[in-house]
Amino acid sequence: MFELSGAFGKRVVGVVGGRARMDDVDEFLRKLAKIDKKNRTTSQVFEASSIAGKEHLVHAAHLALIAQATKKNFASSLHIELFCWVAAERQIARAFEKVGLHKGSKDLAILTLGDSRARVKQASANIRSELGITRADDVLDVTRKKVSKLLKVFSIPKDELKIAPIQKLVLEQIALLALEK
Repeated sequence: MFELSGAFGKRVVGVVGGRARMDDVDEFLRKLAKIDKKNRTTSQVFEASSIAGKEHLVHAAHLALIAQATKKNFASSLHIELFCWVAAERQIARAFEKVGLHKGSKDLAILTLGDSRARVKQASANIRSELGITRADDVLDVTRKKVSKLLKVFSIPKDELKIAPIQKLVLEQIALLALEK
């Protein structure tokens, strides 16, 4: 777990990887919303193949929280704002397309925000148990196969890998989104 602070106060971020068969995305998201309501958390689940490690999600969550606190947000809800920052995308529909879940998704990246470690830990456990997700943090690792997908998803020229690792290049794309505002 990670602790963040800023204009938004203090928040705790939990990031885990998991595996589950996604047959009904809408039903999955309804159940996720109920778990969040019960735990007073904000959670979002992403396609793990589009995530460049835990730092990617923590960095995006931090910027999403700042955007909401300073009223420079793209979306009215933090759930949607997280999608935009994780995808480094202002357009909500394109953000969902880039990092969102699709029917058949198996490898998942789960991000949970809350005001305490206990709430985040409980929500994360509930998400895995109630949604049938097996914990598998290795899905967050950046593999050679994942690098190719990340280059495509974030429109990063392959030559840039000579300058920095893909994780840093994705974080840069997210940071550039803040400058576009």
